[in-house]
Amino acid sequence: MKILIGVTGGIAVYKVLGVVRQLESEGHEIRVIMTPAAAKFIQPILFKTLCHNEVYVDDFDISRPIAHVSLADWADVFAVVPATGNTIAKIAHGLADNLLTSTALACVSRRIVFPSMNVHMYENPATQANLQILSEKLGYEVIEPDSGNLACGYSGKGRLVNEDTIAAVIARDPSTPLRGRKFIVTAGGTIEKLDPVRYLSNFSSGRMGIEIAKALYRKGADVLLITGNIQAAVPAYIPSAAVQSAVEMLDAVRGKMKDYDGLFMAAAVADYRPLKPSPAKIKKTGANMNIELVQNPDVLKTIASEFAGKQLIGFALETDSAEGNATDKLKNKGLDYIVLNRIGESFNPLGSGENEVVLIDKSGGRAESGRMDKKAVAEWLIGRILQQKAPS
Repeated sequence: MKILIGVTGGIAVYKVLGVVRQLESEGHEIRVIMTPAAAKFIQPILFKTLCHNEVYVDDFDISRPIAHVSLADWADVFAVVPATGNTIAKIAHGLADNLLTSTALACVSRRIVFPSMNVHMYENPATQANLQILSEKLGYEVIEPDSGNLACGYSGKGRLVNEDTIAAVIARDPSTPLRGRKFIVTAGGTIEKLDPVRYLSNFSSGRMGIEIAKALYRKGADVLLITGNIQAAVPAYIPSAAVQSAVEMLDAVRGKMKDYDGLFMAAAVADYRPLKPSPAKIKKTGANMNIELVQNPDVLKTIASEFAGKQLIGFALETDSAEGNATDKLKNKGLDYIVLNRIGESFNPLGSGENEVVLIDKSGGRAESGRMDKKAVAEWLIGRILQQKAPS
C-alpha cells in the first residue's frame, strides 16, 4: 500500500517515528510530508532513514512544482498525524498555505486525521465544528484522541492514540471489503477454578484468535474480541472483553451475538469444570485426591441453536483421527466451517507463532493452509471464508 503521512507540529510527533517503522516493516511504501513547525520538533532525516523515501518539507521548488498534486495522486491513503488544531482548521476550510494542506486539498483517496492537542483546544467549539466538517462534509476518517495526562500539564481528552492503533487504522484495506460486517472472535483458553489459587486450563496462548480479529479489522469489519486466559497482547484498537470460565464465555457471546453477523470460535474452551470448587485453598494431606468434574456447556453448539442464520466458524484441536473428528464436530454443532489444528510429534500450534490448518466447510470442501506464521494463516482463513474463496 502507498501511504502518505502528513506530520504537523505537535509534541506527539515522536510517536510517528514508531508508526513509520511499523508500517514500513509490514511492506508498505511510505512518504512523509512535514510542516515547517513539525521539522522544528524532529529532523526530517529521521523519517527519511525509516521510510527510505524522500521527506517533503518545503512548499514548492523548481524541481517539483506540482508536488502537492503528484503526492496526492500517488497515495492510497493520506494520514495526518498528529493533526494539530491549526492544521485541522486549515484543511476543513480549504486553506492551502503549505505543502501538507495543499496536498490535502488535492487528495481524493482515503484520508484520515489523528487529532492531538491540549484538552481545551480539542473541546473548543471551533475545533469540534472543524472536525465535524472533515467527517461529515469532506469524507475524512477522524480518529478521536485518548484521554489522560497531556504534555502541557493538563489531563483530559487530546492525547494522540498509541502507535499500534495509528498503524492499524492506516493499514486497513482501502477497499474495505468487509465494511459493514460485524464479527465476534474468541481467543485463549478458559479457566475453571479448583480453589482460589488453582485452576484447570490449557496451553492456548490466544494468538490465533487475536490474529483473526486483527485480520478482520484490516479488511474493514467491526470486531469484538472475547478473551479467556491469553499470553498475547490484545490490540487497543479492537473492543474486547475478558472472561475466565466456559460459562462466562457463553454468557458473553450470547449477550452480544444478536448484534453481530458471525462468530469465529477460536478459544480453547475447557470441556469440564470442577463440580464444587473449594472456597479455601486445598491443603496437601499426604493422600491422593479425587476431583469430581462436570461437563461444561458447549458454547458453539449452544450459540448455533439459539442464533440461526449467523455465520459460525469453529476450531478443532485434534491428535488422533483428526479430520474425521473435526468433520463430526462441524456437523454435530451445525457450523458453516471448521478449522482443524493438528497436534503431532513434529509440531504443536499451541503457544507457537506458526500454525498449519485444514479448513473444512459444511458441503465437504477442504483446503490446507500449509505452515505459516499465524498472521498469514489468519489472512488465509479470512480470504477463503469471507471473500468467496471456498475450500477446494
